[in-house]
Amino acid sequence: MSIETKEIAKDKPVLLIEQEIPQQILQTPATMQAEKFDYTQLLLVIYFVISGLLIAKMLYSILKIKTLKGRKIIYQNRNVILLKEEIAPFSFLSTIYLSEKYFKDQKIDERIFLHEEIHVKQKHSFDVLLIEVVKSFSWFNPFIYFYKNVMITNHEFLADEEVIIKNENIKNYQELILNEVLTQQNLQLTHQFNFNNTKKRFIMMTKKNSKFAEAKKYLVIPAFTALALIFAERTYANDKGAADNYLSITQPTKVNKIYSNDAIKEFLEITDKYADIIRDRDFDRFKKEVPRDEQLKLIELRDQINVIDWNKIPVWVSYQEINKQIPTQKQLNQFLNSDYKITLNGEIIDNIILKSYKNTDFYNVYLLKIQPKNPDYGKFDYAVSLYTTDYAEKFNLQKNIAVSFTVNSEDSKSKTKKDTITPKKDIAAKVSELKSTNNNSNSERKVQDLAISPAVNVTQEVTTVPEYPGGINAMRQKVSNTFNGAAFKGDEGVVKSNINFTISEKGEVSNIKASGNNEIFNTEAIRSVKLANENISWKPATKDGSAVKYIFKLPLTMSFEAFKKTQ
Repeated sequence: MSIETKEIAKDKPVLLIEQEIPQQILQTPATMQAEKFDYTQLLLVIYFVISGLLIAKMLYSILKIKTLKGRKIIYQNRNVILLKEEIAPFSFLSTIYLSEKYFKDQKIDERIFLHEEIHVKQKHSFDVLLIEVVKSFSWFNPFIYFYKNVMITNHEFLADEEVIIKNENIKNYQELILNEVLTQQNLQLTHQFNFNNTKKRFIMMTKKNSKFAEAKKYLVIPAFTALALIFAERTYANDKGAADNYLSITQPTKVNKIYSNDAIKEFLEITDKYADIIRDRDFDRFKKEVPRDEQLKLIELRDQINVIDWNKIPVWVSYQEINKQIPTQKQLNQFLNSDYKITLNGEIIDNIILKSYKNTDFYNVYLLKIQPKNPDYGKFDYAVSLYTTDYAEKFNLQKNIAVSFTVNSEDSKSKTKKDTITPKKDIAAKVSELKSTNNNSNSERKVQDLAISPAVNVTQEVTTVPEYPGGINAMRQKVSNTFNGAAFKGDEGVVKSNINFTISEKGEVSNIKASGNNEIFNTEAIRSVKLANENISWKPATKDGSAVKYIFKLPLTMSFEAFKKTQ
């Protein structure tokens, strides 16, 4: 066997050896710039531009509010600006803004004013400004917008709650809100009365069990902890049994003291001329021998005397007036029922007589539930006193003056000192002998004269004591003006009661109570004190620089004397 082999080609394969040659790749300037661009800087620029715009918008909104033109007035110790343009009521910082159409007969609708006043008192504008500042620098955080909406909604719930507590007529208040919903309101940073979350507000108003409590509990849950801490409302825990810490008088400033001393001096110069009349407590001689212009001067001077100096004046004089409170037609229809005892211009009448009257014929109405101690208990359920417009206006024009002679001031002081040791006991009121000093005689009906004794200072555990706007004299005058004794029979003699009420750390009055032996007098005293403190904020008491809660104690005394019916 033979093997054949083919001739191998002479061409040898070429061995290729590859070698990597380092090579520098040159980039163009445009390529290098694209690689080094810092997007963080762009984001920062965008962030600060948006933040700047939001800050500018907030400042513009403030400027827009501040440049609103209108007439500035002081209404119930609040700054109010009456605007010429049609705009829904709103509040900002310490000022309430509303159109002139809301200011009728020198009055503002109580519900609107109270709603906006709550925003001012609770400083809701500061909350809004603070959240706007936070939003300007955290605009990218969605929780900020959620928290802002929740906070403003809660503000409105709080304001609505206060209005309903004091007015109770929810339906009437809801109708008022609906009437304002379409009113133009484009101002930012404000609390506007026609806040557009109407449905939620109405739902919260009609929740019988919660009375806004559930809303407040959940709405104040923060979107995140930091904001919750920022907007937490400051409270004072310095209670320490406030029920035992009775407060009485307002300490005068140096200026007030000088002013009070001058008034006392002039007051005593007048009364010294009639020292024997005052010593003998002779009402008839006082009425006949003290000229009316001097009686009027004594009233004027009395208003200038500080409460702590009241024990220095030997006589107390004040006007008797019928206050305006027109009944509704619905009330007038109810009074036709025989369950109501009707007194018209001081005379008891049959209910059927009211059919000849319209509600606008009356100037004042006073309704009182008859208590078991009243002789009319069982015969009637309610006692109603009505005064016609003609009667009331004629009566008020007479400027009838009531006078009371005070007991020895040292006796009153000794009683106060005894009760200072045991503040929970009832403090004896300073008894005053009272009598009307109308120029009329031949009395035909009985009315009450109300004497409000100096408040009793039961504790000294404060740095500063609360102050009523305008001074304690202003409150005394309001209580006296609103007190209505038409429900009394006129033979009660002297009745007295001690009125206690709490002044909170925010200067708000609550928990008004009366202790006395006449239930009708207690009820009317509570009503009068409540009206005198309606829409009023006291300057709260302080201790060591912090606001504290105190209870004010005010003795009231009433004596019945004969007085001629107005012709």
